[in-house]
Amino acid sequence: MVSKRTQGLYKCKMKVVICGGGIIGNCVAYYLGESGITDITVVERDKLANAASGKAGGFLARDWCCECRQLDIFAKTSFALHQELATKFDGKASYDYRRLEAFSASYDADLKKSETELDSKREHLKWFNGPNIVAKSCNSIGTNENVAQLHPYKFVDTIAEYNLSRGIKVLEDTAIVSVKTEKAKAVGVELSNQTELECDVLVLCMGPWTGAAIEWFDSLPSCYGQKGHSIVILPKTELPGEAVFMELGGQFSPEIYPRPDGQVYVCGVTENPLPSNDLPLPGTIKPTENSCEKLKDIAGKVSDILCEGEVLTSQACYLPLTHDGLPIIGKVPQTENVYVAAGHGCWGILNSAATGKSLAQLITGCNEDEKINIEAFNPGRFN
Repeated sequence: MVSKRTQGLYKCKMKVVICGGGIIGNCVAYYLGESGITDITVVERDKLANAASGKAGGFLARDWCCECRQLDIFAKTSFALHQELATKFDGKASYDYRRLEAFSASYDADLKKSETELDSKREHLKWFNGPNIVAKSCNSIGTNENVAQLHPYKFVDTIAEYNLSRGIKVLEDTAIVSVKTEKAKAVGVELSNQTELECDVLVLCMGPWTGAAIEWFDSLPSCYGQKGHSIVILPKTELPGEAVFMELGGQFSPEIYPRPDGQVYVCGVTENPLPSNDLPLPGTIKPTENSCEKLKDIAGKVSDILCEGEVLTSQACYLPLTHDGLPIIGKVPQTENVYVAAGHGCWGILNSAATGKSLAQLITGCNEDEKINIEAFNPGRFN
C-alpha cells in the first residue's frame, strides 16, 4: 500500500493535461487541484464553455435520473456537490444559482375551450396563460427541495477563474494535434501552436467531439453529438422561478427556464445524432433554419409576456451522447494513464461536479472513504 507521504510527493510532481475547456474539463481541473495536484493544463481549441457548456439551460434535478440506479445515486451526489460549490463561491451572486419549482404542461392547438381553461386562482404559472394549454396537464414535477438552476457559462467562468488563481493553466484557441505515447502510456501532447506539453496523465473531456480521439486511442468508445436549439428572451416583466417542461402534440418538447437575471431560456427542436468526426467545430455551429423561430413561436403561444419579449440570443449546440445513454467516466481501455469523461447527454451540467470529483479520486487514488461509484460508467463496458 502506498503511504500518504509517497502519494503526496507523487501528486506534487504529477503533470496533468486536460483536453477540453467545457464544464467537465474545468470541474476535473478544479477537483484535481483541490486534491493537491499543482501542474494542470487545460487545453481548449476554441474558448472556454463555447459549446454546450455555455449554451445549456443549467437545470439541476436531484432525483430525475432514476432509470439507472447508479446514475440516480451519481446525480444525487452531484446535486449535493453543486450546493457545496454554490456555498463556497456565492453561487447566487456569481452564477445565478437558486432553487426553483418545475411543472409539466401540454399544448394542443385542436383542444376545445373547456379543456384549456386554466384556474385563474392558481398559485403558480400565472404567466403561463396561452389559449391552447391543456389545463389538466399543468402539474408540479419538482420543488425547491429537489430542483435548482445555474447559469452554465457563468459557472464555468467562476470555476475557471478560481482554477487560474490556484496556478492551473488554461490554453485557449489551442488544439491538441497529436499524442506521444510509449507503449500504453501517454507521455506528451503536441499543440497547434507548435509547442509540446509533457504529461503523466491525459484527460479527454471534449464533449461530443471526444470520439474523435479514437485517432489516438483505438479502444476509446464512440461518442455522438445531437444538435439542439435554444433562444434567450428578455421579457418586459420578470418571471418567477418556475421551469416548465412541455409536450407539444408529439412534435417536440420545449423547456422554459426563467432566470434570476430576468432573462428566459427556451430550448428544444433537436436533430438526429452525428458521430464525433462529422460534427462542425465549436465556434462554427449555427442554428438550423427556422428552428429557433419555432421556439419563439411556441413561447409566444403559451405566454403573453414571452410573446412581447425580445429575443436576445438564437443559438445551437451539440449534446454529447453514447451508445447506451450513460456517460463514459474512467480510464480508457488498454492505456495506463489516459482518462475520459464525456457522453453526459442532457445532464452534463448537473453531473459535472460528481464527474470532476470522481475522476480526481480515480486519478489520485485519494479519498477512498468518500469514493464516488462510477463502475456503471466504465469506458471498458463496450469492449
